[in-house]
Amino acid sequence: MDSIYAFPEDFKTMKHRDQTRGLHLLEYFVTRCHEIGVACEAWVKEGDPKEVICRQAKRMRPDLLVVGNRGLGPFQRVIAGTVSEFCVKHAECPVVSIKRSPGETPRDPVDD
Repeated sequence: MDSIYAFPEDFKTMKHRDQTRGLHLLEYFVTRCHEIGVACEAWVKEGDPKEVICRQAKRMRPDLLVVGNRGLGPFQRVIAGTVSEFCVKHAECPVVSIKRSPGETPRDPVDD
């Protein structure tokens, strides 16, 4: 939004747009995994991401859990913690955390 004023409909539109983008991205990666012979499953769940991921990993018992790492700075990590760190500590299976390269990290965390 370019202004400080927004209507409820604006937020509904943004939420719908973000959900659509997220589903397309998820669909792309599942398709890509299948194309290269990697078995995978994907779901859309509600809740705290770190807890939902660990709960699903416990239920599905995968051979390996792969999570992304956004490369938060030390201050952001202390305040918010990270999903990847939580999964490494709490998931009941091996976890690989993939860190993005510095060039892939947005300057503004809002863009992440």
